[in-house]
Amino acid sequence: LSTKLNEMLKDSKPGMNSDIPRLPIDRIFSLKGFGTIVTGTLIEGGLSVGDQVEILPAGIPTRIRGIQNHKKKQQSADPGNRTAINLVGVDVEQISRGDVVCFPGQYTPTTMIDTAVDLLDNNLAQIKHDDRVKIFIGTAQTIARARVIGEKSLAPGKNGWVQFILDNEIIAKKKDRFIIRKPSPAATIGGGMV
Repeated sequence: LSTKLNEMLKDSKPGMNSDIPRLPIDRIFSLKGFGTIVTGTLIEGGLSVGDQVEILPAGIPTRIRGIQNHKKKQQSADPGNRTAINLVGVDVEQISRGDVVCFPGQYTPTTMIDTAVDLLDNNLAQIKHDDRVKIFIGTAQTIARARVIGEKSLAPGKNGWVQFILDNEIIAKKKDRFIIRKPSPAATIGGGMV
């Protein structure tokens, strides 16, 4: 298995390196003498020390003081890498898991996403119009109301179009993938693409 994985990694292409970086935050902490540090996987674009960035959805402006990949100082980070970023002038309390580090003005937070949904083939995997579900996208999670398009419901094992009205703002773009769970009883029922 290890040999096969190494072969696959050798042949894999690097992540898309656009001028529109996105780093969904999965951890936030503070180190004495450094200040606030966030970690996540840079899913696209590149970031460099000195870049002016913002934290969305709150729109907090900040600057990158330092970058680390795998516990080594770097001047920049490329897409697809686990990345730790030391931020200037931001307190740990201002940031939450699910926030996104990006360049200013490149993303707009949203509370509505139009999606293509695929449901699992089990008894719980059903979405009726106006059902409340939990959406996991990037490192964010939020409760959402489902608006099934063109139908009253989606049956187990089926796919279709659903608009989700989210309780909290997120950062999402076309082709982002997500997971859908029922809040009670807690169960994964499917997934989809924005």
